[in-house]
Amino acid sequence: MALEHRYYRRSHGEAVLGALRRGATEDRFFRAMLSRKSTTGFFVLTLKMIARVFRSYDDYRKARTAYLQLYARGLLEQHPHLKRIVGIAREPFSQDGGVSEDMVYAEQCEWTDEERREIRRDCEKASVLTNSMTKKAWSGKEYPSLERIAFQPRELDTAHSTMNRKQRRAQAARQRGAQGKHRK
Repeated sequence: MALEHRYYRRSHGEAVLGALRRGATEDRFFRAMLSRKSTTGFFVLTLKMIARVFRSYDDYRKARTAYLQLYARGLLEQHPHLKRIVGIAREPFSQDGGVSEDMVYAEQCEWTDEERREIRRDCEKASVLTNSMTKKAWSGKEYPSLERIAFQPRELDTAHSTMNRKQRRAQAARQRGAQGKHRK
């Protein structure tokens, strides 16, 4: 994501945070961050660790990794303009205990017709990337508004406020020297 333009990094960051919050209310939540202008797509997946569904934490991690791979393949198949996709999966904010993350990086390839059918079949079977998903455009300003930035006024030392850097450094050196004399 570091190679993305600042505007897209901000939108992706807000999308990830929103997905993690939304994931707290659902067993599985997915959000993709795709742009027609970018050849790299990103997505985030939250999956709750539900004891009645997964026999162990290891089984949960394996299932989460399988979902990651399926979402990555499905997105690349559906969006041929993408050269690569990066995905991250983790427990939602509401989950008690520790948090682990799994990531996937996948590159576009030439899919055969059979591979395309297999990907679509696997996605349908797992209810991944179904038509029930909602596509929303993100809109925002390239620069954050000043009202959203919190400035904390610095306490001004009136003795220091009139001194330049050289004078402040000389005064600090004198104070250090005076402290050294008192220690002896």
